[in-house]
Amino acid sequence: MNNLAAFTAEGYGVLLFAKLIFGAIAVFFGILTWHKTRKSYMIFFVFGIFALYISILLQTAGYFGFIILEPLKIGNISLPLWHIFFETLPVIFFITALSLFLKSEGLF
Repeated sequence: MNNLAAFTAEGYGVLLFAKLIFGAIAVFFGILTWHKTRKSYMIFFVFGIFALYISILLQTAGYFGFIILEPLKIGNISLPLWHIFFETLPVIFFITALSLFLKSEGLF
């Protein structure tokens, strides 16, 4: 059940390719940053970058049909729990990083 029609529609291939390339560059710099810092807010920022790239990789694998993340069905409601989790995890890490930064600078 790959979704190649969505991949080829409206330049989605270019968008996905750009997300993969720039995400890989961000992860590379995240790895370099991780070894240079000991501050908790920077670690959570790097975790957010890693989680964002994992989300992009899972999205790519889903579009090519390598993995199928079925939504949880409760009665008539279909909840895409995996998509919700992997899309919100980077934001949660970024919120944590910014909160810790404000706390460490005495602004919070």
